[in-house]
Amino acid sequence: MNKTNRTHILQIDFVLLFCVLFLIVLGAAIVYSASSFKAENVVRQQLLKRAEAAEQTGEGEKAVELRERARTVDGSTYFIEKQGAKIIIGLVLMMIVASVHYERWLGLSPLFFLASIVLLVLLFTHLPIVASRDEASRWLRLFGFTFQPSDFARYALILLLARFLYEYRDDLENWRSYLVFLGIIFVVVGLVALEKDLGTAVLITLTAFSMLFFAGVKLGYLFLTGMTFFGVALIFLQFNPYMTDRVISYLKPLFGVGEASFQIRQSLIGFALGGPVGVGIGNSVQKYEFLPEAYKDMIFSVVGEELGLFGTLGVLVVFALILFRGMRIAHNAPNEYGRLLAAGITACIALYAVINAAVTLALVPTTGIPMPFISYGGSSLVSHLIGIGLLLNISACGVAKPPYESAQTYFRRVKMMPFFGTSRMQR
Repeated sequence: MNKTNRTHILQIDFVLLFCVLFLIVLGAAIVYSASSFKAENVVRQQLLKRAEAAEQTGEGEKAVELRERARTVDGSTYFIEKQGAKIIIGLVLMMIVASVHYERWLGLSPLFFLASIVLLVLLFTHLPIVASRDEASRWLRLFGFTFQPSDFARYALILLLARFLYEYRDDLENWRSYLVFLGIIFVVVGLVALEKDLGTAVLITLTAFSMLFFAGVKLGYLFLTGMTFFGVALIFLQFNPYMTDRVISYLKPLFGVGEASFQIRQSLIGFALGGPVGVGIGNSVQKYEFLPEAYKDMIFSVVGEELGLFGTLGVLVVFALILFRGMRIAHNAPNEYGRLLAAGITACIALYAVINAAVTLALVPTTGIPMPFISYGGSSLVSHLIGIGLLLNISACGVAKPPYESAQTYFRRVKMMPFFGTSRMQR
């Protein structure tokens, strides 16, 4: 790959950057509000455990001191301090990635992909670095950091697909070559699904399919593949009863049988309490452990409670603007590598935002998917910021009017016969 344009830092998409920074600041405020009550309990319990340990070792004075601290401590900033450190790390990595031409990262994509596969495989071992939460082993502890490998695997896959889909564009109509691409996707999706993280596996699949569509793969291939993956997902559910129960518990209220799950009911109550303008940041009632995971996966409900209908619509508008700017960057990319990479990153962020909002509004079953840039969590936030860094770099290398497919081209493809129509990428 030869770099076709230089990077001009003043040409980066500042609208995209400001949208992301706005969501990060808003997310930090909501995370602090939603986590403050639980944070105090966590810090208090930690101090009491240390007091018990000191008492058992004969350090009575220290135990008394720790118990007194537990009684008076203000630990409300425990989670926001950890989130702040992750924000700083993510922003630093975003700037580093944005300062290096994106084709250099594409050149390293096979290495990133292999590294992500190794990390995913490590989750199936019983090594001390594997961390478990709620009977799920999806995290690794390395160099003092705990992270979820699937968050980085999805971007490693996007990088690899962006490179190979263009380099092997002449073979996309060959079903044997197409199966090779499906095999690459299935390796990541299969490992993530085996970690009992079906929601993330589905979103990685949708992101990969969007890139196949942008690359010009026959719609008939995509249709048959989608039906196949859907069938495999149904079979997978049969071997994981708790996932099946989650889907059934979601479907029952739709048919007038039973009530929605406790988590969904509390999420909807949060939106109802917010009304049009919300109760104000910091005044949430649901954060008092009425709403599970209030500062994580269900944070959009707290946004609805504290900022109201207008606040939630405003957040969705910002995400829509990110989607628009990302696709604009893809359209203005200097070559097909940049176009596919930008489209894949944008689709990934947009899908995560839409699914998270849909879960909190009881439109789809609960999946454990965080809201990009807003939810509490390190690896998700850092990986999305790395993706934004790539988008900013592509925008800095972009041109005004590239000779690539327009939106009308894609709309025409949808109208074509799925099993016979094709739309090869222009070179």
